[in-house]
Amino acid sequence: MLDVNVWVSHYLSLSRGRQGSAAGQLVRSLFAGHCRLGPVQPIISYLMLDTVQEVLIRVGLPEALAEAARNAVEASASGGVVGQAPYMVLGGGVQPMMEAEDGSVLDAAIGGRSDLLITHHIDDFAPGARAGIDADCVRVNAKERPDVPVLRHAALRDGLVIASVFAAKSWLIDGTAPPAGVLERFRTF
Repeated sequence: MLDVNVWVSHYLSLSRGRQGSAAGQLVRSLFAGHCRLGPVQPIISYLMLDTVQEVLIRVGLPEALAEAARNAVEASASGGVVGQAPYMVLGGGVQPMMEAEDGSVLDAAIGGRSDLLITHHIDDFAPGARAGIDADCVRVNAKERPDVPVLRHAALRDGLVIASVFAAKSWLIDGTAPPAGVLERFRTF
């Protein structure tokens, strides 16, 4: 699952004539329906689709381009390997977060049983005290602070890994092995 900020980053890069960004490589992988670890299925909610379109308009993209981007994101989920339509999370806001938008993204990730949530803002996904989620952090770089949260929730058998765009690109596109405890069910190394 890509956070709204990753989709927006990709479309802003394209609008500025930039190719090959980390976000762009991940989006292309989702559009293709596979990464080097195997098939991928994008998970997205209708609220996220609307937010992508609204943010693109707010940052200056013409409405027609923002709507086309929204439609492409929706098609990536509907046309993925599993071919599941975007999620509607009834009620929404189940996971208490600092910002309601982040809570809706996390709700969609849990509802869609995502394995990986990719974002530019990992700290936005620290679960609130009443979220009903157990979280630990794994260190990607031994010299730095733990930076890959792994959330455990009753609906997620293997937990939800939250990773930066750059870490996810490294694992899914470039072939770097994730650290122990991250994406264990996909490890083919």
